[in-house]
Amino acid sequence: MAAPTPSEPTSSPWWSCFFLYDSSKVKEEGDPTQAGICYFNPRQTSQDQQELLCGQIAGMVRCVEEISGSPPRLIRLRKLKFAVKVEGRYLWVLGCTANLPDLSCRRLLEQLMGFFRFYQGPVCQAYQERAKEDLDQAWERYTEHLQHKTTDLHRIFSSLWALDKTKVDPLLLLKAALILQTCQRVPLVRAGCILYQGRVVSTQLPPDLAARVLLQESKPDPEGEVEMGAEGSPPVPSAEPHLPQGVQISPVYLSEEEAAALRDVPVEWMPSSSSSSSTQGGPGNGEEEGPARPGSAEDQPGEAPALVRMMLYIHQVRGVVLSLLVEEGFAKARPSIEDVFHSTLASLNGLEVHLKETLPKDGLAPVKTTYMFAHYDSVQNILATNVQPAPSPRDRPFLRAASLIHTTLEQLPSVSELTIRNAATAVYACRNPIQETYFQQGGSPLRHSGVPNPHDSAFGLPAKAKQKLLKHGVNLL
Repeated sequence: MAAPTPSEPTSSPWWSCFFLYDSSKVKEEGDPTQAGICYFNPRQTSQDQQELLCGQIAGMVRCVEEISGSPPRLIRLRKLKFAVKVEGRYLWVLGCTANLPDLSCRRLLEQLMGFFRFYQGPVCQAYQERAKEDLDQAWERYTEHLQHKTTDLHRIFSSLWALDKTKVDPLLLLKAALILQTCQRVPLVRAGCILYQGRVVSTQLPPDLAARVLLQESKPDPEGEVEMGAEGSPPVPSAEPHLPQGVQISPVYLSEEEAAALRDVPVEWMPSSSSSSSTQGGPGNGEEEGPARPGSAEDQPGEAPALVRMMLYIHQVRGVVLSLLVEEGFAKARPSIEDVFHSTLASLNGLEVHLKETLPKDGLAPVKTTYMFAHYDSVQNILATNVQPAPSPRDRPFLRAASLIHTTLEQLPSVSELTIRNAATAVYACRNPIQETYFQQGGSPLRHSGVPNPHDSAFGLPAKAKQKLLKHGVNLL
């Protein structure tokens, strides 16, 4: 059975479709499939094709579940693959091209689900209490972010955007970390991160939460105020008189495990930055915790996790955004709000000025060199690379090789080094338990006649990688 593809392709070549389906709305043969489609992207796909694809995928999932006792996590077709997640009555499906690694496809679906839960709460509750049009607008933002705000390499590794630490004064990174540590000492503040132009400067958040907070980053206007937006969009400056100018506090939802991790770490813990090891955490300073709001079901296989309601404090100073996860009571604790605002305002302004001077508007773009590399930190979930955000045809062989090698390394956990080559190029990769590094030297390697050639330049890639990457702060010795 071949599943159809959407009638209109999206601008992202890796993206096929995404849909959320409520099986409780389609129980009898006469029930229209459209009644179960909560959201479908691309929106321009005809209703007939939406119904055909959703019906086929839902049917395959039910069939596999009845035969094996558990639903599939991935459905592969000849040109497409579908990451699948069943939670109670809801079916979440993300369709990707076949060349995207399986793990990346599943993680991208998890990221979409995380966006929705974080900003909207339990899916069952959201669709009971909110207008479908509002939720459609939120979905449009989440899917657009995933398609257009990440590069090919970031999708392969499901990694975060971060500043290039080799281009930033370490004292600036320390300053950002100290700002977060200052905030942690305020009652009801758990943990946070600082962003600059959509990239992580310093974070105390585990990667999944940092990725969700990155979604709210918006392009500042000349006055430094946050742009207007719909639900799930960048926060709007609050009209509430007790909030300082430029500050927004809005509800968000975390899993019970995520909330517990933020509450359990001692306040003395030093936050991480893009130049240090990451720790999942925030303080447990003995303050009263906010009340939990349960999800639609117990946190069991096949069911939605229970969620805890917290608040997201956001203060944007031009290109710099301070985001803090706080307990619900923080929104009504005026002394705590003023303490955070006044203790960080001057530092955020100073940090923004220094980062702007250090990284001009075109300073975030990597400089072209005679080689390409990608260095993935699996602890912080951060990627360092000199590949342009909009890859050129010259970059494509490296991207294809990185995808192939990353997939191979997932399947061969004992392998620590790997070099692949064809007649045109060669790419070397090495890894240890906390990082993966990929390197391609410019120019074509020597052609071979089917037998090993000791003069083939591919054999020299490990030494060249060690030499070249030292200037990027990557030590392969």
